[in-house]
Amino acid sequence: MKKIVDGMGEIEFGRFYNNKNKIISSLNESPIIDSKKVQTISLNKFENLLDNEYIFNLIPHRDEINIYRTSPINLLSNYRFDIFVKYYYVKSYIEKYNLNEATEIYLSHIKAFNNFHEPDGRKNNANDFIIKFNSLIENVKSCKNLYKTIIPISTTGIPIDGTHRIAISLYFDLKIQYCVFDLLDGKYDETFFLQRGMPYKHVEKIKNISKKILK
Repeated sequence: MKKIVDGMGEIEFGRFYNNKNKIISSLNESPIIDSKKVQTISLNKFENLLDNEYIFNLIPHRDEINIYRTSPINLLSNYRFDIFVKYYYVKSYIEKYNLNEATEIYLSHIKAFNNFHEPDGRKNNANDFIIKFNSLIENVKSCKNLYKTIIPISTTGIPIDGTHRIAISLYFDLKIQYCVFDLLDGKYDETFFLQRGMPYKHVEKIKNISKKILK
């Protein structure tokens, strides 16, 4: 199923499964096998922890939400190719190696994804994305903690939001908290980015990185 998303154009949506995840029949379950339920919170508390009004209004609401904790690698998927792009940027930024290349690749994938405009209006140009990503990296680097944030995932285990945070937690090997919502997955695979103008050489670079992480 394809639909038009404001600022992003036509996106393919559906149920995209990973063999490593389990199929669930209730939102009181998690599709991520290697995870632990840590608490149940109210919708209001979730809204504060999510800190994304656009996504909050997009997902179906319910009174109580189970929160789980897992390693970020368990949230990786070929359907969120952008996480690997962001991981390469985090690695290059922290290690001060190939940062110019990583920045070029990062910005090319953001341009392909939403043309430097987020629906909530908090990022509207390339510089906004770089500044806020760097700030987030520095914040996590200093506290080594992501427990004040929640990643929403679909019933198939694909992240709905929070890919920058997943990439950072993957680099620092930090556990991450998530919750499950019944929302169709967006198909943001390598083909998605190629078709939207991300250079082939950039896609191939990230594709090789993703293979090493997922092996």
